Amino acid sequence: MGYLDDKKYTVNLFVPCCMDLFTPSSPYTLIKLLEDTLGEICYYNTAQTCCGRQFFLRGEKEAAKELGYQLMTFFGNGYPIVTPSAACVGYIKKYFKELFATTAVPSVLEHVTRNIYELCDYIVNFKKIERLGNTFEHRVFYFQTCASRNTCQSIDEALTLLKNTNGITLLTDSDMHLCCSANGEFAQLNNEMSDYFLKMIVDKIKEYKPEYITASDLHCLQYIDAYLKAQEEENIEVIPLPDILCATGNI
Repeated sequence: MGYLDDKKYTVNLFVPCCMDLFTPSSPYTLIKLLEDTLGEICYYNTAQTCCGRQFFLRGEKEAAKELGYQLMTFFGNGYPIVTPSAACVGYIKKYFKELFATTAVPSVLEHVTRNIYELCDYIVNFKKIERLGNTFEHRVFYFQTCASRNTCQSIDEALTLLKNTNGITLLTDSDMHLCCSANGEFAQLNNEMSDYFLKMIVDKIKEYKPEYITASDLHCLQYIDAYLKAQEEENIEVIPLPDILCATGNI
């Protein structure tokens, strides 16, 4: 897909840069979920890259604004915007109006900040669907990320869809409010503290004996996965949430 043509689209698909770079097969799974399962027609602009969140967190506001302008140019077309990233959604909703208050077209800024949805939020609250008919016969721990809990405030939607997944053994810990420390440059500047946080998270998750760990933010999963590999942990894998929601059986 590319720039808008005469096709009648129903939704914009925003693929976060971490997914595009590190799990390049996942966007195809996401498109399959939206189009084949939900009946949407996805507009995906192949020139889209990043929302600018990481630059904003580092204080590089001009770079963040440049990427934000790009996103609004591509997706200010009237269609809802769906992305499998609570962190991107929370950032756009919370900070775009601050960044572009005096420079963006007000109607476009309003559309983007009001109509961007984390994937599970879109399915459950916009589409009013709580059961997808998917099957995933494994023990899965759902790790609730800081962004899903705080900035995006999309907490129950992923759990609803996971609970209604056929064959799944869903594992959660309501008392786990730890940050994996993948956000911004914290892990790079405080590697020992970051490893300590990850150890606490992984040790707690291992108590539940899961086969997989999933979350609504891929960059958190990637960071946890890197720690698992460094510890030579072979019994647990991470899996992007769309891969479970689109699954039709064992993988």
